[in-house]
Amino acid sequence: MKKTIKTCGIAAVVMGSLLAASQAFAHGYVSSPKSRYIQCAENGIENPTHPACIAAKAAGNGGLYTPQEVAVGGVKDNHEFFIPDGRLCSANRSNLFGMDLARTDWPATSVTAGPRTFTWTNTAAHKTWYFRYYITKEGYNHSQPLRWSDLELIHDSGKADQEAVSNHVVNLPQRTGRHIVYSIWQRDWERDAAEGFYQCIDVNYGGTTSSVPSTSSSSSVKSSVAPSSVASSVASSVASSVSNNTCASLPVWDAQTAYTNPQQVQYNGKRYQANYWTQNNNPATNSGQYAHWLDLGACTGSPTSSSVASSAVVASSSKSSVAVSSVASSTATGSCTSPAYVNGSSYANGAKVQNAGSEYQCTVSGWCTVGGPYAPGTGWAWANAWNLVRACN
Repeated sequence: MKKTIKTCGIAAVVMGSLLAASQAFAHGYVSSPKSRYIQCAENGIENPTHPACIAAKAAGNGGLYTPQEVAVGGVKDNHEFFIPDGRLCSANRSNLFGMDLARTDWPATSVTAGPRTFTWTNTAAHKTWYFRYYITKEGYNHSQPLRWSDLELIHDSGKADQEAVSNHVVNLPQRTGRHIVYSIWQRDWERDAAEGFYQCIDVNYGGTTSSVPSTSSSSSVKSSVAPSSVASSVASSVASSVSNNTCASLPVWDAQTAYTNPQQVQYNGKRYQANYWTQNNNPATNSGQYAHWLDLGACTGSPTSSSVASSAVVASSSKSSVAVSSVASSTATGSCTSPAYVNGSSYANGAKVQNAGSEYQCTVSGWCTVGGPYAPGTGWAWANAWNLVRACN
């Protein structure tokens, strides 16, 4: 009898462990059209090249390792209680907050209005209460964090048994431009568990599927005449490098003027970039990741040679990165030939600077320009934007 009881006890422990394991193991993600998690995971978890994925990595992207675990336990159809506005894509999990970034350049799949098959790949099958699909309303502003009120329900699958792959034909409504499809997989809490799984899928109506870019070793402008946006960016980089004034070419903030991302202004000695459409919102009191403005740091120095820098860019428009290094290096001091780094200044791919006793080369211009957490050698995410070249003695 004792042996029987002992055997049953062991069996119970084993069964309990297996049940706990099945509850804890990862469960599923949207594989077609590819969700935001899959897009960035395929772009490279450790060394992504797409700007949005780079930003997600810097802000927290643990979900790229396990996209099937974007989940919340015990929700039981009460998603809005557990997941606040602005945290829908991360399911309010701090290690996934990078996927909530309000951006207009997430990799997207081209779609049209009408029936479209969405596929959940389920790494652990569970009994289902429903799969639901929502889409952002027409006119949704991607520069703002996603809120529950931005969504409207377009499909509810109803109950289902355990499936390794779940396909749903979703009737996409008429829309224009970029939108987010938000999908929820609610496990059946009566037959299984009350856990919910969440996925953001970026789509583009009437556009082309935007795949993650391939890594390029060249930073030069390929056209014979540089676009005005490139010339302006390089001119700003050169001017600020020469004068150490990050705000030399920026307008002063005006309460009556409407600004949109990525326009920048200067105000009370600081540089700000609009996160989305804003008017009459003082940058000094309305800055932050989800606020109207992003604080890019203090302006330094005084403007001295922006006109010279601009002419240098025009003279060498087909090699903007060369214009940056040749003009800026003339003011360099110390054993390194590059200019001192200026927080918030515009830098082109390939531009070299010295900071904190070492020389660095810009690899992702968009993040080199942001500064702050991307400041070479000192920001906590600097390695996403710069390469260490050498120590300056």
